[in-house]
Amino acid sequence: MHSIIRGALVGSVMLVALVACAQPSQEDNSSENRVAARFGDTVITVDEVEEKAGGQLIGLYQQVYQVKEQTLRSMIFDTLVEQAAAAEGISREDYLTREIVEKIPAPSEAQIQQILTQYKTQLPPDETQARQQVTTFLKQQAGQQVEANLTARLFDAAGVEILLDPPRVKPVVEARNPSQGPADAPVVLIEYTDFQCPYCERAQGTIVAVRERYGDSVVHVFKNLPLPMHPQATLAAEAALCAADQGKFWEFHDWLFANKNNISNDTLNAEAAALSLDVPAFTECVDTRVHKEDVEADAKEAGSFGIRGTPGFVINGRILTGAQPLDAFIAVIDDELERQGLPIPGAEEVEEVEVVDDQS
Repeated sequence: MHSIIRGALVGSVMLVALVACAQPSQEDNSSENRVAARFGDTVITVDEVEEKAGGQLIGLYQQVYQVKEQTLRSMIFDTLVEQAAAAEGISREDYLTREIVEKIPAPSEAQIQQILTQYKTQLPPDETQARQQVTTFLKQQAGQQVEANLTARLFDAAGVEILLDPPRVKPVVEARNPSQGPADAPVVLIEYTDFQCPYCERAQGTIVAVRERYGDSVVHVFKNLPLPMHPQATLAAEAALCAADQGKFWEFHDWLFANKNNISNDTLNAEAAALSLDVPAFTECVDTRVHKEDVEADAKEAGSFGIRGTPGFVINGRILTGAQPLDAFIAVIDDELERQGLPIPGAEEVEEVEVVDDQS
């Protein structure tokens, strides 16, 4: 039972942090070993190869880190469990049964009915079989949370310090980039998004939840990544920055997401008027594409990190892609605060098990 829970927990964590990039810290940095090729008077270094490969290497670097981190945490967990069991004079199996298996709560009828209703079309037509699948899923999910709580308690009691640093990228934050939160916040969350992307719209609620949870510990920086499949996304991105020139970016930002299927020069101008902007100045800004290069620079930076879909996020240099659930952001942000020796909001609270839609 314990191995099943461990496997499910590791698998869910692996889905949360999908890509990131940095130079491997273990690599020899001597000038000779950094030479990748030499012919005639030409020398090509490993750094040049990696810079040229760019985003193609990002997923590989992250996969290496994920394997190392999960292996390291598993080793620490196993050692602490052995020590705790030995201190009580019981076997490892008995300790895990008591601390995990026996503490997994039975799913409530409300939880079962919620899943049965939400995933009715994806479940077996036989009610008994469907209910059994849902009950198994909820018990597995609860088991993951119970084990996560045990892991947190053991790590905290032992004063575990993870020194394995994740791969990171180095985005540039400029004054032109709209932001919310203090510029000197210990955690910088950069969002690369497309105003016509439904997943980007869905992610806005998660970002709001992040800001509510962490307050001044996080600064949210907005960058544009309009995708070719969305015909008005580039127009929307440039218009939003024109609104930013008049101090109304976030109001325009909210309107664009709420009206992603109704974006045109006429609707943009109408919203500019509704927000009491200088409409002629706004219109000229949009028509002459004042912020064309700014939008292109954002998109180019995202591409250099291997972020080609939306939404994409960089949290203190660590890449997170897709409309991830709040827990995915919490895991990274909490780790970043912990690495800086800063308090983690809500760390003393035991979070309720909640059902997460993996398609979000």
